[in-house]
Amino acid sequence: MSDKIPSRVIGVLGEVFPAYYSHSEIDRQFTYADAPGDAPDGNKTVKTVEWLRRANKLSRKPLSVLGPLLEDLLEREPWTLENAPPWAQLEEPEWSSDLRAYQEKVRAALAKSGLSYSEGGYIGSGIATPTASLAEIIREGGMSAVEVEMKRAIKQVDDDPNAAAHYAGNVLEAALKAYLKAQDIPFKDDKETLNTLWQLVRDDLGINPKNLEAKDLKKIASGLNSIVDGTMYLRNKKSGAHGRTEDQYRETALRPRHARLVIHSAHTLAAYVLECLADSH
Repeated sequence: MSDKIPSRVIGVLGEVFPAYYSHSEIDRQFTYADAPGDAPDGNKTVKTVEWLRRANKLSRKPLSVLGPLLEDLLEREPWTLENAPPWAQLEEPEWSSDLRAYQEKVRAALAKSGLSYSEGGYIGSGIATPTASLAEIIREGGMSAVEVEMKRAIKQVDDDPNAAAHYAGNVLEAALKAYLKAQDIPFKDDKETLNTLWQLVRDDLGINPKNLEAKDLKKIASGLNSIVDGTMYLRNKKSGAHGRTEDQYRETALRPRHARLVIHSAHTLAAYVLECLADSH
């Protein structure tokens, strides 16, 4: 896989970014993504295209710029009727339909270029996303496969805590998807968040805290929810860098101990889910 940002993707972002962001917002997105140099002169389209081309020329890994650059756009949640307050309109608002259209356009450009976006600002091969590949490995290898993959995460802890936490989150996500596929529970493979995947698994297992009467079980089930929330937060911790200075970001960056926490927590929940799956077959 080439590490350059494909021309097709540059062209699409040259259309989407000017339509979705203001000049100052484009500047912030590129700065957050560590794009090289200052903002190019020109209108929003020229600025976007030139900055992406500059990243291809000057960045050691241009796709590592593209991933964080797309993070804000692709991880924003569109409006849904289920999440709307009772007094809200029943039709999707314009901002949400526009967001969906932009997201689909960018994802389509990535897919046509053999790339895919994964949560947390990572660009990978579109042929088989890391989590999709892991789901197959874990479904076939069960708990032993989780052990192997978690050991890989542990090896990264000291050198790259952020990458280790992100990978542990991917392993948990893969375990949840393996469960859902084995149980024939439908889900959207490329659009569900870690939280929504867990909700599907949790409800199938009958451990939704709201439906439990025993206080001790309620606390344990709530703890499992917290593991998922914490894993998702730590996996996406880089998202919190928006609007912060470099010094502030360094102060809040993941430490190895934080990465170990998310790895062991994710491992515990993945093991529980797969053991439940084994018992049900």
